[in-house]
Amino acid sequence: MERRAAAVLLLLLCAIIFITTEGLIPPCCVRTTDKIHQQIFKKAQKYAIQSDAGPCELKALVLHVGTKKYCLDPKTEKKVKHMLGKKHRYAQKQQKQ
Repeated sequence: MERRAAAVLLLLLCAIIFITTEGLIPPCCVRTTDKIHQQIFKKAQKYAIQSDAGPCELKALVLHVGTKKYCLDPKTEKKVKHMLGKKHRYAQKQQKQ
């Protein structure tokens, strides 16, 4: 009986460790592209840089469009900044009118 209780406790402990560590692993980009449709840029809200120094193995620029995320080559950051800035300037112009 003691062995059975110890086995159940060990199994429970392993399950807890597995569940908690899985929750800490962020979703990482596994590949990137440097081509993206213009319409996607128009719908984009923000972007973030995924570092290759942490748990992710690939450096990427993650473009957030609604609930979707697009993984771009980090070299496209200048273009993304330009497009998002252009969109922001247009929105400010519309508000002033």
